[in-house]
Amino acid sequence: MNTRRITLLLAILLAIGTGWLTLNYINNVKKSTLADNTPRTVVVAAVDIPARTTITANMLRQSSLPASVVERDTLANPADATGQLSLITIPAGSQVTASKVGHPQDVGMSVRLAPGKRAVSIQIDRVKGISGLLQPGDRVDVLAIPPRASNGQLPHTAAILRAIRVLAVGAELETTSATPSPDYQNSTTVTLEVTPQQADLLASADANTTLRLALRSPREPLASQPTESLELPITQVAAAPAPARPAAVAPAPAPAPQPAAAPPHGNIMIIDGDRIGWSTSEGNP
Repeated sequence: MNTRRITLLLAILLAIGTGWLTLNYINNVKKSTLADNTPRTVVVAAVDIPARTTITANMLRQSSLPASVVERDTLANPADATGQLSLITIPAGSQVTASKVGHPQDVGMSVRLAPGKRAVSIQIDRVKGISGLLQPGDRVDVLAIPPRASNGQLPHTAAILRAIRVLAVGAELETTSATPSPDYQNSTTVTLEVTPQQADLLASADANTTLRLALRSPREPLASQPTESLELPITQVAAAPAPARPAAVAPAPAPAPQPAAAPPHGNIMIIDGDRIGWSTSEGNP
């Protein structure tokens, strides 16, 4: 008799325990469901935002969405995205997340350029690239070394550009360590940020001289020294090929002799800042 009572008591206790666990599970499911349906205020795109576009306040709006559909890193305040750049295209109505926007340094080179600037790459080696220690963000002077003159006179090196910002070394837009890796140090190109006029000057100097970079201290004022004029012998300037004459159909009478065209008056070519021109041996044009 006692055994039957004990068995019945245990069965009742097990039933009560099972019922309590089931009820607790149901309540937790209901709470989770209610939490997922709780509205949250998030930032969404008011219009289609193209990639690499500066985000303005009128491109954004706040919306209330169920918590279950809100992405993990969705922004809640439009001010957090205003002024930043869209890293990808954000369709209208889409949630604006922290991973979809960023600062100029987070994206490609085109948006790193300041307005009115151009990116120009030149070839370097370990010596011209400061023993491979040059890094994006550094400031450099660009030195142009003309070829030796035909009379053996030593050419004059000119600092044609001053305090130019390095945008990239090789294909790297930034380095994460104080000492670049060996692959980084062996890069063969460096990309500089210049104005359109400086881009023309740099291209001419790169074609006619040997370029070398001089690293500047970040504590030195940008305009501490002026640029210098670059003088090239006329013989170093490639002459344009003469246009081909059409085949003669019939012999024509010999034209009257004409005086030979005078060569350019002067003996050097000046490349100075925003201009390229000829100069006489007595002075500048």
